[in-house]
Amino acid sequence: MIQIRDVLQVKFGKIDQAVELFTAPPDHSLAVTVPGHRFEALTDISGPMYTLVNTFVVNDLAEFTRLRDEQYREPAFDEWFRQFQLFVEGGRREFFTVEGAYDVWSKPGVVVVRECYRAYKWQIQNAVSLLQRYGGLLVDRGVGQNPRILTDASGPMFQAVIEIETGSMSAWESQRRELYRQVEFQVWFNQMQTAVDAGTHDFYRVEYAAG
Repeated sequence: MIQIRDVLQVKFGKIDQAVELFTAPPDHSLAVTVPGHRFEALTDISGPMYTLVNTFVVNDLAEFTRLRDEQYREPAFDEWFRQFQLFVEGGRREFFTVEGAYDVWSKPGVVVVRECYRAYKWQIQNAVSLLQRYGGLLVDRGVGQNPRILTDASGPMFQAVIEIETGSMSAWESQRRELYRQVEFQVWFNQMQTAVDAGTHDFYRVEYAAG
């Protein structure tokens, strides 16, 4: 499966309108979301302010192209896009390969933690295996749930990503600190250092999840 990730820079103070445009379009005949496909809208907690991230999952890029072209042909799309330009200044589109299970986020309001690691050249599969173990540790110790592992299908090479949801920022911080003190995590972290050399954390709030 492929995750398509649209990262949009919303005009200052227009985030609520932008979220509504994707989750409840003015003309409900416009299929911004597609039944049977996982679609999510998230807003920034960290990073650039007024960021809206939409994710959409398809089986392959051919399916994405077909669905995109069908949407462009819908009579309501031109009017929807005019509204889009009122609220959105710009953005970028990213593609990631889904490595394993991919569950939708449980409900609006939960926090999604996105950790993106740069693997050493030709260590990407080792990094994926280690992140799968890490996701299991986070779930087992009650730090988060619904972990996803992704690898780059566009953009910088050798990217390995874990996305996981948690109830709140405070819960993530306190439970993660407890995990850090455990021997199993310390062994995992030592192994992770042999596979990656850098990483970033981003935090998002789920505004909408379907599929």
